[in-house]
Amino acid sequence: MEVIVDVIFEMGSILLMGIVFFVLYVYGKLFLIKIGLIDAEEVDESQKGDEPDRSM
Repeated sequence: MEVIVDVIFEMGSILLMGIVFFVLYVYGKLFLIKIGLIDAEEVDESQKGDEPDRSM
C-alpha cells in the first residue's frame, strides 16, 4: 500500500511540475513578444501547400 501511495505522489508531483513549467513557458514567451525580443509570427497552414515539394 505504501508503494502505491509513493507512486501516486510521484506522478502528481511530475504532473504539477509539468503544468508549472508550461505556464512559465507561455508567459515567458508572451513577455518576450511584448518587449520585442522575438517576433509574434503565425504560421498559416493554408499557404504551406504553395511551396514546391523538396523531398526526393
